[in-house]
Amino acid sequence: MAGERDTPPRATSLTDWLRSRADGDLVRLLRLRPDLALPAPADIPALAARVGVRSSTQRAVDGLSAPALRLLETLVLAAGPDDAVDDPPAAGLAALFDLALVWGDPDLVHLSPTVRESVGPYPAGLGRPAATLFAAVPELHIVPVLRGLGLPVAGQPKAAAALAARLSDPAQVGALIDAVDDAERDILRRLAAGPPVGSVRNTRLAASGDAASAAHQLMARGLLAPIDSQRVELPREIALVLRERADDGDAADVGAPPQPELVTRAPDELDRLGSTAVLELIRLVDALADEWTAQPPALLRAGGVGVRDLRRTARALRVDEPAAALIAEVAYAAGLVNATNGIEPVFLPSTEYDVWRGREPAQRWTALASAWLAMTRQPSLVNQRGERDRVISALGPDVERGTLPATRRQVLAALAQLPPGAAPADRADVLALLAWQQPRRASGQRQLAEAVLAEADALGVTAAGGLPGYTRTLLAGSAAPAEHALSRALPEPVDHFLVQPDLTVIVPGPPEPRMGVELATLADLESTGGASAYRITERTVRRALDSGRTGAQLAAFIAQHSRTPVPQALSYLIDDAARRHGVLRSGAASAYLRCDDEALLARVLADRAADGLRLRRVAPTVLVSEAPVAQVLEVLRDAGFAPAAEAPGGELITLGIEAARAPSRPASRPLVSRTAAGTDGQLAELVRRLRAGDAVSELGRRMQSIAAQVPGVTSAAIMDLLRSAVREERTVWLGCAEPDGTSTAHELTPISLAAGYVRGYERGKAQLSAFPVHRITSVQLAGEDDD
Repeated sequence: MAGERDTPPRATSLTDWLRSRADGDLVRLLRLRPDLALPAPADIPALAARVGVRSSTQRAVDGLSAPALRLLETLVLAAGPDDAVDDPPAAGLAALFDLALVWGDPDLVHLSPTVRESVGPYPAGLGRPAATLFAAVPELHIVPVLRGLGLPVAGQPKAAAALAARLSDPAQVGALIDAVDDAERDILRRLAAGPPVGSVRNTRLAASGDAASAAHQLMARGLLAPIDSQRVELPREIALVLRERADDGDAADVGAPPQPELVTRAPDELDRLGSTAVLELIRLVDALADEWTAQPPALLRAGGVGVRDLRRTARALRVDEPAAALIAEVAYAAGLVNATNGIEPVFLPSTEYDVWRGREPAQRWTALASAWLAMTRQPSLVNQRGERDRVISALGPDVERGTLPATRRQVLAALAQLPPGAAPADRADVLALLAWQQPRRASGQRQLAEAVLAEADALGVTAAGGLPGYTRTLLAGSAAPAEHALSRALPEPVDHFLVQPDLTVIVPGPPEPRMGVELATLADLESTGGASAYRITERTVRRALDSGRTGAQLAAFIAQHSRTPVPQALSYLIDDAARRHGVLRSGAASAYLRCDDEALLARVLADRAADGLRLRRVAPTVLVSEAPVAQVLEVLRDAGFAPAAEAPGGELITLGIEAARAPSRPASRPLVSRTAAGTDGQLAELVRRLRAGDAVSELGRRMQSIAAQVPGVTSAAIMDLLRSAVREERTVWLGCAEPDGTSTAHELTPISLAAGYVRGYERGKAQLSAFPVHRITSVQLAGEDDD
């Protein structure tokens, strides 16, 4: 009898079951389903309500592995009208309890709210029972089936019941299946594998006797049920017999993840293979920046880069358009390129690019890889047709996909499970492993997973299909160690080159950053690899002079870094280009002042009032100024002159005074979704608050019941308890109504009660806390039994 009294009663609701769970179980639930904690629920009933939200349940179901999903579908199939299952399979049940997809005891399990809807109308790919399907079939369709099976002709619902009784016998179902031909058997097998619904042209033909197709023959035999004029469904009883007969070896092994065939290398070798792609990525980003500096692509009105500009960029980078789109998107995500804010905005390298370009190669790659992992953009969509049949442009808004960071992490996590240095022999094995981990998501994300793997190869995140050591370190959240590991795999930067007589420059390794920047300005890159080849031409020398270098500086740079004698032809080329550079000059002026009277222009130049205009004579009768036209007119008029404005054609015009305008309003900051507490300690504190809120809510309900009988007693009780706690230095639980309508619970040691506030020290906070008395809904002394 004592043992029976000690046995806790069964939970009668999801709320009671959650309340009976240990704190560690609730921490595990919040970690596995972080959306339940955003925002933090006030008490256990609020947590139970969120567990039953359809969107949250759908996310949890979609994240199940193949064995867990099969178990859940089995429970859904076995559950009765009350969503309860007696004696369910024990294997794997703990994982469903941890996710709160089911609740109860191991011998009596209940489905949580909305689980049945989240699993879908066809759990495990099985159709509805025959009794349910044929009950909705008109008598015109079902009577010929009864006659064909030798059953008594009857109207609904007796006809559906008689047909369902026949199909409930596996032996008779087997006999019906044995009588079909090969074409009909093929249809049954495909529908039995799921989904169980198929399309048929005009299901009424089966009832009229004109069953011209195999599907119509199956309907006439009662093996398929018409659900409308164009669709049929395979009854569950028939699918179960077909599956039992099939040699389904894969289904038997669903509990074990697929083991990909591996190609094993030394970890250092895999790192060296990845370093080639790393250096190529850095080179392509530099080439993109140089190309967009010379020919900036225009920002489309709808956002992004136009198709022609992307094609031109791809030709300049010597890659295909998908690769050019990937480089542009990653550079944009890393903040290395951006759109200007002018009247005709264009894409240009940002100021951050100049800082990034001067860093070590490992640091440059880490910035790019981290941006790719976190960016919510899908480069593989570029140049495809999107909504309204419009072409999706690079850097445009239609490339946004908010779930991509999680998908990338999931794909790379599958590779991280392999031993260091190992890579799958076939990429399909990785996709099969992802399908086992999350089968419901994998079917719709196969193309995306393939695109992620291809991008990872191009960016050096993976090498030969495997995960290098530096990427493993970066995925673990350690950028500095990842840079160190990559630096060891990269070839040592060189600070010298070899100048050939044909004016080609050979760099025997990755160039040191500063030398690489100067060399890219002076010469054009022709080939890459273990050694890079550059070519110096008259055009490239002019480009270096235009960027601010002098002929002497270029000659000194070559002499300093060349390990071979400088060819005489190169010296002549630089000297000749420098001598001719700048003979013809061009500049810009905001305004000019023209007058046929040279003496009057001389007076203007000599007038001190005009010094701020910085006037300069470019011809006997023309002065130019950097100041705007309106300012020139205003200053000269104040100085006593009488200038007038003229149009480009020479006619006089009147310049109106612009109305004052307020500065443009800055763009709204993008909304950033809150993240759940990431550590077990934070989640444990949240569970503690849940328990406290639950206790306070229960106390509040009891006190509200008393208050309903005796008006005013609640306020008096609250004030008396608070005064007593202040006098005796006791800790209390406070229940408070927040301004947003939510309820919160606090463990407080009050020190004063005055001016409408109770003040004290709250657990976990160093500062003094204050709570308005009018918002306090309940008070309980800590450690005091509720009963």
